[in-house]
Amino acid sequence: MFQEFYAQSEHLIWPLVGLLFFVLFFVGVLAYVFLGLRDQDKVDEIAALPLAEDSATDNLLNVSRQPDGRAHS
Repeated sequence: MFQEFYAQSEHLIWPLVGLLFFVLFFVGVLAYVFLGLRDQDKVDEIAALPLAEDSATDNLLNVSRQPDGRAHS
């Protein structure tokens, strides 16, 4: 029953296009991670981003930091 439905469908190209797009994007991200991030300084810079202080938003929100790193108003 499903074989007949899919055999007559004119829209079978869209799942294939979506799959191809996903695979190309995934391969591109893998290539960037394994080939594009060979510089250890760049990797360290990216790794430190979550820990970096963002003075623009801290000043905007009037937030100060305690010595242990917690924020308080």
